Amino acid sequence: MMTAKKKPNPLMAGLEQFDRNTTPPPVLEAARVTAGKPPSRQGAVQIAGFFPEDVRAQLKVTAAEQRRDVQDMLAEALNLIFAKYGKPEIAPRKP
Repeated sequence: MMTAKKKPNPLMAGLEQFDRNTTPPPVLEAARVTAGKPPSRQGAVQIAGFFPEDVRAQLKVTAAEQRRDVQDMLAEALNLIFAKYGKPEIAPRKP
């Protein structure tokens, strides 16, 4: 009985040559975090939550009516929450 010869798999050949004990060079944390971020996002993090779609729509409409962007509206809301609980109002607002 004859068995079919398998085609060599270049991916497997590359994996066999990989030294599992070799660690990649360290990556500087600052370079990893800031890579690809526009200057306006440097030093900033995203804060998110899940709400019904109608909440987003109403927020966008309200922001448009006030001629502001959603981020500024959210900063205002966060500052109102901070004030309510006696914390400094530190969320940056647009002038």
